[in-house]
Amino acid sequence: MKKSPKILIIDDEAPIRASLKEILEYENYQVMEAEDGAEGLKLATKFAFDVVFCDIKMPKMDGLEVLDALVEKGIDGRVIMISGHGTVETAVQAIKVGAFDFIQKPLDLNRILLTVRHALDQGQLEQETERLTRKIQTERSTAIVGDSPAIREIVELICTVAPSDARVLITGANGTGKELVARQLHELSARHSAPFVEVNCAAIPSELIESEL
Repeated sequence: MKKSPKILIIDDEAPIRASLKEILEYENYQVMEAEDGAEGLKLATKFAFDVVFCDIKMPKMDGLEVLDALVEKGIDGRVIMISGHGTVETAVQAIKVGAFDFIQKPLDLNRILLTVRHALDQGQLEQETERLTRKIQTERSTAIVGDSPAIREIVELICTVAPSDARVLITGANGTGKELVARQLHELSARHSAPFVEVNCAAIPSELIESEL
């Protein structure tokens, strides 16, 4: 059974915490609370949270300090900053430091849930990209060999695109490894169990190429 995502709420206002918790638990998320930044940082260090809601204006330790500490410690989890006193400059600063998003109070239910889903989707994509990167580095059969910046960029692109259903156009001169990239994309995609179909487009008349593909 798939585990429910875990969410931490850091806010000194009890009604805000209660309201957020009710909304999120209704959507079957696991929720923990902290009434100030210091307590929130302790919980975030002790437990693995998928998403952290953090108020900006709090006593003892404000939200931006918490965000700085989370980033410095390399703690996973998308951080969503919330504030009733925020400005555009504050929002920009938070995003630059590493926040996933910034939401103004009063909190909007739809905005909250949509932002959480986007944050979780990004987290899953990053995990899948890391998994595929490790896989592509260990496989020998069709491995792309090399450690130059260009090769590393190609490998990262393959790992980013492979999990999606996006159409990929691979261009390059003869002998530059287009087929190798195509095979690697196929091998790391959700369709890897299906056959890899190689088509020589150069042998197909231009008027038939679209229908053939």
